[in-house]
Amino acid sequence: MTAASPLTTATRVAIVAPAAVLVLALGATAAVLAPVLPARIPIHFQADGRADGWGSPWALLGIALGLGVLGVALAVAALRARDRRTAGTWLLVANLLAGSLATAWVGLALSATVGDGTFPMWWSLVLLAVGGVAGAIPLVALVRVAGPVPAHDVEPLDVPATARVSWRGSVGSSWFTGIGAVILVTGVAAGVAASAVDAGTAALAGIPLVAAGLGMLAMARVEVTADRRGLRVTSTWTRLPIMRVPLDRMESAGWEDVSPGQWGGWGLRFSGRGLAYVTRSGPGLVVRLRGGRARLVTVADADRGASVLEALLRARGAA
Repeated sequence: MTAASPLTTATRVAIVAPAAVLVLALGATAAVLAPVLPARIPIHFQADGRADGWGSPWALLGIALGLGVLGVALAVAALRARDRRTAGTWLLVANLLAGSLATAWVGLALSATVGDGTFPMWWSLVLLAVGGVAGAIPLVALVRVAGPVPAHDVEPLDVPATARVSWRGSVGSSWFTGIGAVILVTGVAAGVAASAVDAGTAALAGIPLVAAGLGMLAMARVEVTADRRGLRVTSTWTRLPIMRVPLDRMESAGWEDVSPGQWGGWGLRFSGRGLAYVTRSGPGLVVRLRGGRARLVTVADADRGASVLEALLRARGAA
């Protein structure tokens, strides 16, 4: 495997600077506005920008600064990380949250001191833009200098030409189960609370969360099957297919030592490499498709599943 590229000074600055700038900007704004900042400022607004909720500015500042400092710490750690793609993914999340919250605090503080006390809805786009840029810069810098993903080919399973062969595994995530359950319960509670207003509001508040919770629970545990029909990843709970790759679309099969950042995070991931179901770091069964894309699922004994698929591909080519 080719080693990762060395970090240049410009790359190091791109990794660390966004979070550091957020922390410095927050500190400077707080120092300037502290003498004139009221003890309570508007922190919640209606659709037209008028305030309908007030609170202390310092609690929000503390959270924003904490996330900013966390981003700086993750950035410094990323400079020494072996898996730069996963380090970039963590930094993307931290800086996205820190940037959005820092921009929100600056906007709220300015509105309460030199503004008219309103907070227009278009400011939401500014928050997301700042957070997105702060997260994207170090992610791109780290991915550009990351080493290639290690891939391992396997020997086909040695079976008689007339034998029928298959392999089955299972994998899941307790985190997916817990998060899905929380989202589901939150959706039901939101729907019940909103039903006091009207049925439409209840549906709008509850249905998206309930659907998201059920979807995450459906993917919390899956069965992985390799046989003459190809590769299938099926929800254990619903029996619905999450991934299906016919044998005639495959070029080869193997396994990778997966970390989530290599495929863009956890869960069902779409990336430039293809489609992946990722629940953890470790071995992953990867199928290379005709045309250059791939499909991957993290599962124990990934090498065994790959050797079965290679045997099936060899038998198909000999037929």
